[in-house]
Amino acid sequence: MTSTLNEETSNSKAEDRRKLAGLEYMRQVMRGAVPPSRMGQLLNFTLVEVSEGHAVFTIQPDERHYNGLGIVHGGLAATLLDSATGCAINTMMPAGRIFTTLEMKINYVRPMTRETGEVRCEASVIHVGGRIATAEGRIVDRDGKLYAHGTATCMLFRG
Repeated sequence: MTSTLNEETSNSKAEDRRKLAGLEYMRQVMRGAVPPSRMGQLLNFTLVEVSEGHAVFTIQPDERHYNGLGIVHGGLAATLLDSATGCAINTMMPAGRIFTTLEMKINYVRPMTRETGEVRCEASVIHVGGRIATAEGRIVDRDGKLYAHGTATCMLFRG
């Protein structure tokens, strides 16, 4: 029963997104009118800013994000960058137009731990064309210290 309910929720969210322009949909997510993605819930990151071509997520890294070496797993930074760059691109999409990530390039600059404190993943669109969009993102702490940065290339299509 749970998986059926989750599938119905996912289908409903996807249908909502297809009816709304990306920016309006992302604003609804930020206001709590639309639930955040399951990945965001699982990892505990939050959309805190959204505007045309721009998205910002925050997260407080903790031990649940650690790898076997006792530092935050690189997959957390990758997921934050994928989410923020994708949401930045999403803000540029009209109703009915969606996307998927084709490629990402990530540079890890320094490790994160619980002691890092809250980090921000800030993303901005570089280019939106007819079939491809690109965006860049940075993960920084409250002092602006860089932890990772990357770019994403997304394929655009009708939903």
